[in-house]
Amino acid sequence: MDLPITGERLTVLSPGPSVLVLGAGSYEIHIEGELVLHRTAAATLHHIAGEAPAGALAATLDSVIVSAAVDSGGTLRMLLDSGTQLEVEPDRYYEAWHVTDPGIYLVVCMPGGELAVWSEKA
Repeated sequence: MDLPITGERLTVLSPGPSVLVLGAGSYEIHIEGELVLHRTAAATLHHIAGEAPAGALAATLDSVIVSAAVDSGGTLRMLLDSGTQLEVEPDRYYEAWHVTDPGIYLVVCMPGGELAVWSEKA
């Protein structure tokens, strides 16, 4: 499933105590699971919600989203114009991530990877 955030600039909005909130235009991406960043010219970064983000995390994420999709197992994948690939896998016990444009669009990765989708446009 493709997500409607392609072409938006990704930024860190809040490194909160239990969730990492990213911005992409009018959309927000809430990450409660482990975020993995595969970088082309540097080591892979891992970030777990609740950890203070390293400066490298914000710098790596400040890019334009080239593609954003969710596979059938609930894994969120994004490719950034910097060549970095972002990945968040589902969790067995909690919602690992969700993408929202408040009041208009919401996709939630529920425990186990099943997706719940609400869209005003559907």
